[in-house]
Amino acid sequence: MLGKQQIGMSKLEVLEKSIMGVKAMMLAFATDGRTDEQPQQYQEAYIDLDLKLEQAGYSNPNTYKTIEQFGKDCGGTWALRRELIGNIYADLLFDVGRRKRKQRDPRNWKSANEVLTDKLSPVRVQWLKAKNFIFTSPPDFENSIKESVNSIESCLMILLNQPNGTLGKLIKDQNIDSDVGKIISQVYGLSSNIGFVRHGGVQKQLIGRLEAEFFLDFAASAIIYIKGKLKVIALNKKMQPNPKALG
Repeated sequence: MLGKQQIGMSKLEVLEKSIMGVKAMMLAFATDGRTDEQPQQYQEAYIDLDLKLEQAGYSNPNTYKTIEQFGKDCGGTWALRRELIGNIYADLLFDVGRRKRKQRDPRNWKSANEVLTDKLSPVRVQWLKAKNFIFTSPPDFENSIKESVNSIESCLMILLNQPNGTLGKLIKDQNIDSDVGKIISQVYGLSSNIGFVRHGGVQKQLIGRLEAEFFLDFAASAIIYIKGKLKVIALNKKMQPNPKALG
């Protein structure tokens, strides 16, 4: 139920207000503006924001589910604490601002974001960065490409429960179409050879918006394909007869 101040506000404006509310609580806690009621108020606001983010297609980038947990990690100067709080929601607020202005997303970004649910929802934070790097001022195309390819890798790690795997190795170990697997592996290798991408570089390359959007669109298609294909493979395995039962 919306409060009096939220009547007439768009869903994005309500979401933005909720984000700023949680940020304000964290800032007050980090700069000695603490009260006895704050832990419960923060937890309620955190849960409310978490639900709003899920409804809006975002993953919550704030890992601090309690204000006390945040307090243990927000050491250093007040300036560093403010920077930490600002960085947590920076990508979200940037994208909400774009959506409020009805700016268009890259062609396939939303389609991939919609399949990043359940255990894949943490990848949404990485996937959002891949898009935002294209639209920041100045844009950072190299890091956009890095996050796009890393998002594919993260999906494979989670779906296959192999947190230490690499895209190149994981894709080879799966029973997917060999030609599709080769294409994904080749794109992974290509991105590694671009200056400042994935593992860093020392020579500046001619990387622009077209290249960044190409990798973003490719990564979107790869994410959708990999999730769907691995689901089909898992279902087929379940349908196979059990040799022990037959014996």
